[in-house]
Amino acid sequence: MAWQKAVWALAIMGLQAAPAASEDVADFYKGKAINFIIGSDPGGSFGPYAQVLAEHMPKYIPGNPKIVVKFAGGQSGGLQVANQMQNTAPRDGLTMAMTQQTIVLHQVLQPEYAKYDARDWYWLGNMAPVRNMLAVWHTAKAQSVEAAKATEVVIGATGPSSPTYIVPNVLNKFAGTKFKIVTGYKGVADLNLAMQRGEVEGRGASWISVQLTMPQEITDRKIIPIVFASITRDPSAPTVPTLAEMMPDPLHRRVAEFLSAESDFGRSVFLPPGVPPERAAALRKAFEDTMKDKDFLADTVKMKLYIEPMSADMLAKISRQIIEAPKDVVELAK
Repeated sequence: MAWQKAVWALAIMGLQAAPAASEDVADFYKGKAINFIIGSDPGGSFGPYAQVLAEHMPKYIPGNPKIVVKFAGGQSGGLQVANQMQNTAPRDGLTMAMTQQTIVLHQVLQPEYAKYDARDWYWLGNMAPVRNMLAVWHTAKAQSVEAAKATEVVIGATGPSSPTYIVPNVLNKFAGTKFKIVTGYKGVADLNLAMQRGEVEGRGASWISVQLTMPQEITDRKIIPIVFASITRDPSAPTVPTLAEMMPDPLHRRVAEFLSAESDFGRSVFLPPGVPPERAAALRKAFEDTMKDKDFLADTVKMKLYIEPMSADMLAKISRQIIEAPKDVVELAK
């Protein structure tokens, strides 16, 4: 019958379309390079994660393009990268980004600077959560959050939208600490040197950035974490409290939990809005396949990089929850 022939014709067309789409993606990417923009400086923990992903992911992308890592600096929490991805980045599938984990929060807390909407982005996935923390040098006058309520401690930071600033600032506002925050440092390497020179007595950022750049100092107890901005305590430092645990007031605790939710975006990778769907889907699948690749995982073990992947769908869900958080919590968090 005519209708049966039509159905079979459509079915055959559908079967032929999938390989054709795959071939089109492969043809597009063959011989090209994907720019991987990193909202950090090369001296921090973002660098090793970006480099190992750039090395292993291309074999899973149709056409096997190169991935070229480009560092844009960590000032302002990577805001410039987020703004670029939303407004000026090419939308052809040849640009992807990894920026500071606070970037979704900034959309809510600093809309005057955050000229983007993370709900528009196409997430590829997250390599691992990042638990931000505040740590003090062994010569600091206060060696705990409680002690910092009575004694001023000088903390180094990059800028007001960075976790290096946010964590001590929230403790000052809601826990009564006396952290004196000095901004203007370029990144983790700069902050480490400032501590060692005695310019500052502590610094924030991710704990993994300390583990990668100052492992001996951790062993020697020269750098000491005093609080983690994460929903749960860090497994490697289970005696160190979370930011929410330091808040006696229930509403302030909700604010701390709101700010700590950004840890889920640790090493997340995303595309700008408007990338052709078949290319975006191919890159997402390539990212997911890389997270299970034996050679990739072996390299991360050698590099002492923690891997705990999170799906793109979960990132999209959490970003919506943060962006649509209750107004009273958001106002207090500012």
